[in-house]
Amino acid sequence: MAYEIEEAKRLVVEAGKKLLETGLIARTWGNVSARISETQFVITPSGRAYDTLTPDEVVVVNIDDCSHEGDIKPSSEKGIHADSYKHHPLVNFVIHTHQKAATIVSITGMEIRNVYNEFKPVLGDVVPVAEYAMSTTTPLRKKVEKCIMMNPSCRAFMLMHHGTLCMGNSYEEAFEVAETLEKCCEKVIKDNYLRHSWNSEYSEDAKRNYFLNKNSAGKMPEAICDLGSSVRNGHIFTLTYDGGKKVDVDIETGLAVNGVAPKCAKLHREIYKEEECTMINHLTNPYVVAVSCLGEKMYPMIDDFAQIVGVDVRNCPWIDGDTDACAEEIAEAIMNRNAVLIEGNGALVTGNSEGDMQALELIMEKGCEAAVDVDIFNRPHYVPKAECFLMRTVYLAKYSKQINK
Repeated sequence: MAYEIEEAKRLVVEAGKKLLETGLIARTWGNVSARISETQFVITPSGRAYDTLTPDEVVVVNIDDCSHEGDIKPSSEKGIHADSYKHHPLVNFVIHTHQKAATIVSITGMEIRNVYNEFKPVLGDVVPVAEYAMSTTTPLRKKVEKCIMMNPSCRAFMLMHHGTLCMGNSYEEAFEVAETLEKCCEKVIKDNYLRHSWNSEYSEDAKRNYFLNKNSAGKMPEAICDLGSSVRNGHIFTLTYDGGKKVDVDIETGLAVNGVAPKCAKLHREIYKEEECTMINHLTNPYVVAVSCLGEKMYPMIDDFAQIVGVDVRNCPWIDGDTDACAEEIAEAIMNRNAVLIEGNGALVTGNSEGDMQALELIMEKGCEAAVDVDIFNRPHYVPKAECFLMRTVYLAKYSKQINK
């Protein structure tokens, strides 16, 4: 039964907060809606933070043509929600997430057949995957609608390179579908690793070493260089390194203002000279380190990655004995991107706010974990290059407008 409008808005706000708490979404990635009648639903607004969202900001949308009430713009994926309600009269709550495990499995393009018995009561026998199209576009909506129509008994769907669509007759059921789908996909990933590696037990460390050995890259390094993180203020940047030591460095001269700058300061200086950014972070997540050990360029498997990080991520060495040349090469490699892999040492990411850095850390870690898992599946699929360029261009244009407000 459809919700009363005030209850629906309250539940949508509550759902946004719960999704953040459970880790099924991050920042504003994903959207939530609730049916209020046979002809209308309410949905989260476009680009607004879920932790501060209020019921007054939740938008009423018409199922038939996706027109909406008020001046607040609804989620750009409103069409997918409208089609969910149109084809399932009993569905009253819909969640679209970018949850990690399900997104990784979606990259393979394979539906989950013969769902594990423990998850069947919620997910049914099959979890289908909708073919890829660029997010927020009409082709994506059509492909998702086709997948919904071809699988009328399903309430959980994976969207290739993108995320999930989870439906329920109620708020509680929709959440149960999303959470159960994530557990199912986590088990799919673990069992796939065990099947290919012939190992009897699963561990993250063993999986990463298997990935590196499979790609003739040895094993995870025992130690990595601390490349530091920094914040720029005018022509000075403050570098934090070696467990919390700090030093101020002049970008023009490369000299420390209040001490002796470590070698990694050259990296930060060269990047600041080339890029209009105010922050640089060194990412040492084990999956980021594992992918960096390949010494190869990385291409997006997730559309969020193409938008936020870049159309590709280059991989450069950092050699202490030749720091000037390495620093210049790394600075050149990160141009027009927001990340560069440092061979065997993780990655450096650049941004202009704490929000930028959090987003980059999340998507780099997710993208690198996807690269490892999908390689073990032996089914690597990449976001088409043309779509990567277009998404990146649109994202940067929107970002520029936001920071210039």
